[in-house]
Amino acid sequence: MHATQSLLRDHDYSQITVEEVARHSGVALRTAFHHFESKRELFRAAIDDAAGVLIDAMDQRYRGTHWPPEPLLQLSLFLRLSAEAIYATPSAHVLFRDLGVPRSDSFALRWHDTFEQAVAQLLSTSADATAIDPETDIAAAAQAITGAMRGIHAAVFDGADPAQALRIVARLHLTVLPRQELEA
Repeated sequence: MHATQSLLRDHDYSQITVEEVARHSGVALRTAFHHFESKRELFRAAIDDAAGVLIDAMDQRYRGTHWPPEPLLQLSLFLRLSAEAIYATPSAHVLFRDLGVPRSDSFALRWHDTFEQAVAQLLSTSADATAIDPETDIAAAAQAITGAMRGIHAAVFDGADPAQALRIVARLHLTVLPRQELEA
């Protein structure tokens, strides 16, 4: 799995073979196929492993955090802590780069769906507290914020400055403020 993650830094799905992964990790091809019956299963395991490591890193950041009482500030903090954990987790690149994985095998999407659901929950809480524009489509806003985060993270893994990315992430919650607050 780690060899697959490493190879995915410079190559995409179509360029990597199980043979190359086995060679890169120093195991026999038969051993690789003993653990993973197909290239698809190997890639799924590599992405699941990266997501598991990332979830643990996020959990560590969230655990000792003092959460503000304002729901919109909770969203902002959630996004920032998530981004910090992502940038501190090198294997997370497989969750954000375009790996050239066929759409039918887009393993990372289910991890993004879970994140999107958390954003939607924070947005719903913000709507209940009238902290965001009442006309906000919660599902669409959660999808847009998650997509923006995914794009920002992909840029970081492709060489963009993480500090600049964190400054942008810190402003994402402003996209759902009521119109009069934006004009003020």
